[in-house]
Amino acid sequence: MKNANKILAATCGVVMVVGLGACGSSSSSSTELEFMTGMATGSKQLKALTSVVDAFEKENPDVKVTLVPGTNSYESDLKVRLAAKNAPDLWNTHGWSRDRYSNFLEPLQDREWASRMNNTLDTAIRKEDKSFYALPLDAAITGIVYNKTVLDKAGVDATAIKTWDDFAAACDKVTATGATCLAASGKENWTAGDVVDYLASGMYTDNELKKLQDGTFDADKYAEVVTPVYEWARSKYFNVDYTSATADDVAKLIASDDCAFGFQPNSLAQSVENYNPDAKLGFMPYPSAVGDPYLISAEDYAIGVAKSSKNKDTALKLLDFLAQPENMKKLSDTTSNAPVFDDVEMNIGQLSDSYDYWVTEQKTVTVPVFDRVYLPNGMWSTLTTTTDGLITGQSSPKDAAKQMKTSFDSLYGQDS
Repeated sequence: MKNANKILAATCGVVMVVGLGACGSSSSSSTELEFMTGMATGSKQLKALTSVVDAFEKENPDVKVTLVPGTNSYESDLKVRLAAKNAPDLWNTHGWSRDRYSNFLEPLQDREWASRMNNTLDTAIRKEDKSFYALPLDAAITGIVYNKTVLDKAGVDATAIKTWDDFAAACDKVTATGATCLAASGKENWTAGDVVDYLASGMYTDNELKKLQDGTFDADKYAEVVTPVYEWARSKYFNVDYTSATADDVAKLIASDDCAFGFQPNSLAQSVENYNPDAKLGFMPYPSAVGDPYLISAEDYAIGVAKSSKNKDTALKLLDFLAQPENMKKLSDTTSNAPVFDDVEMNIGQLSDSYDYWVTEQKTVTVPVFDRVYLPNGMWSTLTTTTDGLITGQSSPKDAAKQMKTSFDSLYGQDS
């Protein structure tokens, strides 16, 4: 009941966003922390975090932590809070600790646990001076998730796919067996957005990426970037129920050994295994048109402390508690991702073989998520809707690029 009350009480923290503090009143002898988790109600992640926070409160009876569950408006709620100078004490930076929120967050590179972190997320969370602003609860090293049973039936070796031409050839072999090559959801089109978000970095040269960061969006180049997605859809590589499918339907399709690939985070594997614990899964790097294949590195769940928090010392104390090995294991075990600390045992199930091969043995290069580094704040919606249009055939690559340029030029340079 304590856990339920802790989370339920947090709901007013979302609606009281301007000029107000956390819900309820506190006695003069206690400290209250508001923690916007970005984690869905009832999720494994929130349950694990609640358990760890309960242990912290037991050790620190003068501290009460209000956990605010994530909602569909999480990002906009947080932006309103920051604009109103009413930041929560701690929040999940969901991939933006460096490039959107660093001005609002306490730097963490001098914390005792910082020296224990490995470098798997350096390209995603650290600035050039090596500073960073959030404690990653996991190291989301993501590749193309695949169903080995489907590939074996088609005679495809995932380790031999080095280029997008190789990928298309593999898709032809898969579809010839009657299976689907690549699945996404039109109802939850973030899955479509992920397709472009993950392949885009490997379609630009370093110089072209620098131009994007400097505010120049080349529509012709973007049309070239997304042309493969448009062509895959015309070649019927996507699931035939794309328009009506949900993200769960994508997981079910892969779980039933009827689909080869998913361009999603490693949590897709967890969803697939919920439907078929015996599904044989792995992940492979994304091909690159300008260099070697690569993996995506991201901070799936990462927690920062508000620089302006009146309870900053206590919030940092909670962050230090989360960073303890036994607590990090509880948290990372729920994500299908590796921990960011080498002294924490990894538990990512059957994806561990792929991780060992591509990350540990092959030392595959990692790059950050494309939109988080090279597109201005607010463009995710345009990215997802234009990709959806490419898959359904309602937009051409040039149409999608034109919409993206309009959005980019409108948003670039605006304050986060």
